[in-house]
Amino acid sequence: MGLRSWIKRHTGHGVRKPSAEAPIAVTAATADTANAADRDGDVWEPLPAFLPVDPREHEHVCIIASAIAAGDHPSSELRVKRVLIANPEYRTVSVIATALAAGALEKSSFTVKNIYKMKEEGSHAA
Repeated sequence: MGLRSWIKRHTGHGVRKPSAEAPIAVTAATADTANAADRDGDVWEPLPAFLPVDPREHEHVCIIASAIAAGDHPSSELRVKRVLIANPEYRTVSVIATALAAGALEKSSFTVKNIYKMKEEGSHAA
């Protein structure tokens, strides 16, 4: 079953109306409302896509980026405003999520816009 057929089945598009005995399915709109309520309730925190780099490593990054950007124009000037590194946890989650969403559709593409992480409540050890 592909992602599109799952969405159509759960939102009611492309499927006949349920009979009186069949349970009512939750639609995508109500699921989004429930997810928004959970995010507002301090249960979830956004996971940043990029993390700041250690200030000791700024010089190396700035020199390399300036050399690449300048190319054949040595008189050009480049100012680096901030240096960030990709968050490995964000990258791992986005790769797994898009792989699961793609399923058997090899030529599909997805964009991960936001990833939220459940806040830790502390240790549960006795």
